[in-house]
Amino acid sequence: MAIVACVVPLTLLQLPNLIASELPVGTLARIAGHGSVISLVRAAGLALPVMAFVAPLAAVLARRKRAWPALLAGLVLFGAADLLGNSAHSVLLIGVDRAVHGLGAGIALPATLALGWERSPRQGRLLARWWVVVAVLSLAASVPLMRDRLAGGDWRLALQAFPWLTGAGLAATALYVALTGGVGRPGRAAVTLAERSQLSLLAMPLAGVSALAVGVSNASGRSVAVAAGAAALVLLALAMITSADPVTGGRPGRRPRLCFPLTAACAGFTLAPTAAVLANLSPLATGGPYPTLHALSLPLAAAAGAAVVGTGAAWLCGRRGSAVAARVGAHAARRKAGKSTGEQAAMSRAALRCVLAGLVCAAAGLIVAHQAGPAGPRAELAAAYALLCGGLAMALSASVAEATPAGAMAGLSLALGGALTGYLVAGAIQIRIVGSVAPAAGAHPGAPSGAAAVAQALGRAVSWWEVAAAAATVVTAAGIFLLARARRGQEEAAVRG
Repeated sequence: MAIVACVVPLTLLQLPNLIASELPVGTLARIAGHGSVISLVRAAGLALPVMAFVAPLAAVLARRKRAWPALLAGLVLFGAADLLGNSAHSVLLIGVDRAVHGLGAGIALPATLALGWERSPRQGRLLARWWVVVAVLSLAASVPLMRDRLAGGDWRLALQAFPWLTGAGLAATALYVALTGGVGRPGRAAVTLAERSQLSLLAMPLAGVSALAVGVSNASGRSVAVAAGAAALVLLALAMITSADPVTGGRPGRRPRLCFPLTAACAGFTLAPTAAVLANLSPLATGGPYPTLHALSLPLAAAAGAAVVGTGAAWLCGRRGSAVAARVGAHAARRKAGKSTGEQAAMSRAALRCVLAGLVCAAAGLIVAHQAGPAGPRAELAAAYALLCGGLAMALSASVAEATPAGAMAGLSLALGGALTGYLVAGAIQIRIVGSVAPAAGAHPGAPSGAAAVAQALGRAVSWWEVAAAAATVVTAAGIFLLARARRGQEEAAVRG
């Protein structure tokens, strides 16, 4: 648990590109030197694309024997990138530093989840649910934490976020290796050729999405919109295919019903960009200052409590499903038929309800944020954070407990791809709405009407993104429900036949 608590936040803090969004244009031009500001922005945003590409390949590495060598390699790369960030003084070095950060994070993050399969099934499910809680909170708090880190005015701190977390992760990994002997037994379920093939194939389209995201950085609004639409279609196709596949879609030995890859892709798509939008665009839309970490303490505390409650609700739902499955199994045993099928169906139905309820809560949180508007009070923002983070934690915890190792790794990879796609879609919406107003405001920078028009456009961009994210969550819930219903019909037909 200590490894997860240190390494997962450390890696997910690399997602936002605060050098591009926080620093003024004059500072960016000074940093770029003889290079262009566009090249600097593109170089500073390399971490997430590299993470999305590397994660599925690193998942295969982490699952081959033991997870700790991959974890250690990722943390060592991360530490090297922290040291490089202190001396990065050109666009090239900044790009190299961000790419190495993304490489280290992409290797270390799957290893933290793979550690669960080196324990007993009960401990593995507990670790997976703890991983979900830490990941959800890290995504929600990444922008405020990094902004607080940059409050002193030193932009280089964005290139070495929290070196003490890197040291704590290395120490926790060394302690884990010492306690387990380092050469103990591999994971409970050895990686198969089918797993390796599925995860390796997943890397290719994610590499295409990453290249697309890097290529359209600071491009025209139409190019960004086309890239965002293409990335969303690719993400949806990958999530549906991996959720429907027997290797990555559910427990071994039965037809998959829960769709952790689809749920994780939805969580990455909605949560990371929404947290960035609420922390970045909302203050600009109201003309106020950026909220500090202290100002967002109430929403983040509400998110933390709701994530724990949502994960606890998923655990209780799983316990109730197990009790119902036991009664169904006893009844089937008396009839001497269909015991295992009845037990599995009862457990899957209980977990499915929990997943759907969590996604509905997340959509409700986005609707609350939309209704409150950019100038809404902190209490409504706290309610939106609580519903969004608690709902996603519930859905992810229920589905990851039913996932195969390959399904969990595919879901993690798609969550990173979903975050990258969500940033693209949110950026396309912002460029489309604000871009039509900014030229007129720039022609008369001192006019109050121009500044007010830009603020109103930013408010509309925030609202439209919240609508798009809520729609994606509802579509995900509907897709999971329809897939489960179709598979249940296939199983019943097979039993009757």
